[in-house]
Amino acid sequence: MVTFRFYLVSIVAFFLALAVGVVLGSVLDGGISDSLKDRLARVEANLNETVASIDDKNTEIKDLQEYVDASAPFSVESQLPETTAVVVIEPGIELGPVQDLVLRLRQSGASVAGILALEPSWILKDKADREQLAQIAESADVPVAQLQGAVWSLILRPAEAESANASSTTTTTTTTLAAGQDPGSTVPVTTSVPAPPLDILNNAVLKQLQEAGFVKLLNVDGTDGAGGQRLSLFVVTGTNSSLEKPGSAAGELVEAASALKIPTVLAEIFVPAPPEQENPAQRGDILRSAVAGRELTISTVNDLDLVAGRVAAVLAAADLQKGTSGNFGYGPGVDGVLPQWLGP
Repeated sequence: MVTFRFYLVSIVAFFLALAVGVVLGSVLDGGISDSLKDRLARVEANLNETVASIDDKNTEIKDLQEYVDASAPFSVESQLPETTAVVVIEPGIELGPVQDLVLRLRQSGASVAGILALEPSWILKDKADREQLAQIAESADVPVAQLQGAVWSLILRPAEAESANASSTTTTTTTTLAAGQDPGSTVPVTTSVPAPPLDILNNAVLKQLQEAGFVKLLNVDGTDGAGGQRLSLFVVTGTNSSLEKPGSAAGELVEAASALKIPTVLAEIFVPAPPEQENPAQRGDILRSAVAGRELTISTVNDLDLVAGRVAAVLAAADLQKGTSGNFGYGPGVDGVLPQWLGP
């Protein structure tokens, strides 16, 4: 039976529990609040330390980059004396790193007329481009299927009619390696170069290709090097190449150059893919694909997008003239960031 005493005891118990809860809550809340404040203070302190560390690292990186930029001319100075350099790029390639490569080549003593760029029409996707190339092939008495491959020979040496009165020099060199260096990277190199140096604009077929928009010679500001009888070729591809298969044209060109015993550096400008892209290309993938299945005596550089890559390209070309080839840059399958220093 429910009595007045039951209600009274219940009400007293309720308010007693409420009072105890308020007191305990006040005490616990203060402890929890203090604990959270301490943790927040520690997090803020750690964050400040991390930000300061990042700032220090960024400053260090900036200082190192300034050192690399400033030391690059000293690294390449006099590396390619008496050399005429030909630079060829696939369509879509970023010009900034290639223009800096030309600067480094000139600082090394080489003469560079400019950058020979393959245009997007080189892909021959449009019917009009195929018909125009067929007309040029007919005027040159070259089968259409062979004209693109034949262009490499036109780039690398003058036509017989233009070189009939020019002498040529042939040199064979072999480099003695330092102790511990891989002997497989040393090969005898026979270089046959026209004299006077090749002028790629003086070839009639190349002129037609340029006028038709298949190739373009891009001028680069700056003082040209002295040049000379030696010829070095630099072929540039990269992840931004607009060819259906980046590196395919570069592979054809370096194969033709290797057959002609011309010291050749095949270089890649690597641009990282956006995070959302599936199975993005890795640094060096294009170069490996371009040379796969080909018998080549060349050097490769997979980081032409960096100053180190431009310096490596010049040093690699200098080593090729002495008979030593290699693969340089970052990632798997490289011999190092730069060619090995063998001393004076």
